[in-house]
Amino acid sequence: MSAKKVKLGDVACYIRGITFKPADVVPAHSPDSVVCMTTKNVQATLDESKLTAVHRRFVKRDEQYLQCGDILISSANSWNLVGKATYVPKLLYAATAGGFIAILRAQEEKVDSRYLYHWIAAGETQHRARLCARQTTNIANLDRERFLGLKIPLPPLPEQRRIAAILDKADAVRRKRQHTLDLADQFLRSAFLDLFGDPSLHAATIGELLEDGILLLHKDGNHGSQYPRAEEFGDAGIPFLTARSITDSGTIDDAHVQRLVEEKARQLKIGWLEEGDVLLAHNATVGRTALYRGEYREALIGTSLTAFRPDPNSLLPQYLLGALASERFQRQLASVMSQTTRNQVPITAQRRLSLPIPAVKEQREYALLTERTANHLTRLNSGLTTLRELQNSLTQRAFQGRLPQPPGGES
Repeated sequence: MSAKKVKLGDVACYIRGITFKPADVVPAHSPDSVVCMTTKNVQATLDESKLTAVHRRFVKRDEQYLQCGDILISSANSWNLVGKATYVPKLLYAATAGGFIAILRAQEEKVDSRYLYHWIAAGETQHRARLCARQTTNIANLDRERFLGLKIPLPPLPEQRRIAAILDKADAVRRKRQHTLDLADQFLRSAFLDLFGDPSLHAATIGELLEDGILLLHKDGNHGSQYPRAEEFGDAGIPFLTARSITDSGTIDDAHVQRLVEEKARQLKIGWLEEGDVLLAHNATVGRTALYRGEYREALIGTSLTAFRPDPNSLLPQYLLGALASERFQRQLASVMSQTTRNQVPITAQRRLSLPIPAVKEQREYALLTERTANHLTRLNSGLTTLRELQNSLTQRAFQGRLPQPPGGES
């Protein structure tokens, strides 16, 4: 039986993050500092690997300190990332959220925080949240009132907790498969370092590679007035890849590839992919990489991705992928990143970054290794896709009140 629906604002509080300037950033965990979560921390689980901090004076109200059970919402980002959410576990340090993040805090006497998180993270809710965004030239902003006006099904608290427990278990299974994929990615990174970690190896900047014709293209996707509007995406059309479409393990996640209506897609002159293009996320989730293997008959990229098109006679795509994902290149990215609450590396700055360029024969040896690993990753990804589809189906049933009741009747 479906539950009654109430407005999100009736069961949760929406708290805006703090604002500060890049010069205000201090080392994390330094005296009188507070960790400030930014968009890069809002991943499937809270990413605590790279923490930004500011002085405590920037936290104007006690409610802006994070609590266990809070949900962080990306409130100002590329349109496809608006509404992205992560759950805040118990933290061992004081933390708050930056200006492009909103804190959603459950009123626990009305809604279970894990239930609320699963509802927010569900595909349908994510789509509805994006429709609550106001699009500007380069960024979309979540409209607070419209977002809090979304309707959430609200069964009794015991049933909410039962649903949350079931969805937690399903998510744990999916994460185990994802962990296997991550281990394979770590293996390739280690192999690249073993083969090409010699600091004396000849290196060239991306700008020099373009001038020499070794790179044929270095271009980001559509943005500005050309960027598609929310209503121009749907269930069918030309695949449109963004930073969110690339996983941590370097694969393209079809579940996060949008579809742009064909009429709009044909109006776009840039951003079309070719097989062998290497992708780099340079906005929000900076540093993620993937090789486009022609997964789709046609595909486009948005402004959050850069496409590199190497001349295969001089630079193999598999090698270029490894070079962009390497620790050496990722350190360079970090050094030029605009360190604000919304991280990005402009394409002009990328041209100054350098890559080691070994002989094609050595590149080919690495390429063969990556192709063998890619075959294994394809099988793992297929299994992960199946698990994700099952999880999505389970989530839909849960919020439609169609989960089987436990023995003995209603919980």
